[in-house]
Amino acid sequence: MWQLDRVYRYTGRPVLIGEFHIGVPANGLGAGLVQAKDQTERGIAYRYYVEQAASLSCFLGAYWFQWRDEPVMGRGDGENYNIGFVDVNDRPYKELVEAAKATNKRLYDVHSGRVLPFNKRPKASDAGTPSSPWRF
Repeated sequence: MWQLDRVYRYTGRPVLIGEFHIGVPANGLGAGLVQAKDQTERGIAYRYYVEQAASLSCFLGAYWFQWRDEPVMGRGDGENYNIGFVDVNDRPYKELVEAAKATNKRLYDVHSGRVLPFNKRPKASDAGTPSSPWRF
C-alpha cells in the first residue's frame, strides 16, 4: 500500500480506490488481472487488500469492480473473468461474501488504528501471472 501513501504525500488529498477485483481461474473463466489461487484465497485476498488500505489515514474507500462474473463466452470485447461476488447464475461465492462481511465489520476500527489490519497474505494463482500482486 506504499503507493497510496506516496500519492497522498504528493497530492495531500485522500485516496479512493475506484475499481479493483480479485479473480480466480475457475468455471471456464479467466482469472482477471489480480489473481488468487482459489476461492478461499480470494476471500483472504479481499480482507488483506481492503484492510491494509483502510489502515492508511489517507484511505476513503474502495469499489469492487463487478457484481457478477463475466459470461464464459466473453463480454463484447471477449473478456471473461471470474471476478464477481456472484457467478452468472447469481450464486454467491461464499468465501468472498464472508470475507467482505468480516472486513466491513472491522473497517472503522482498522481505519482509526484501534485494531491492526488483517495481515495474512493470500496465495496467488499460478495461472500465468508474471508476479505476485500481493507485495504491498
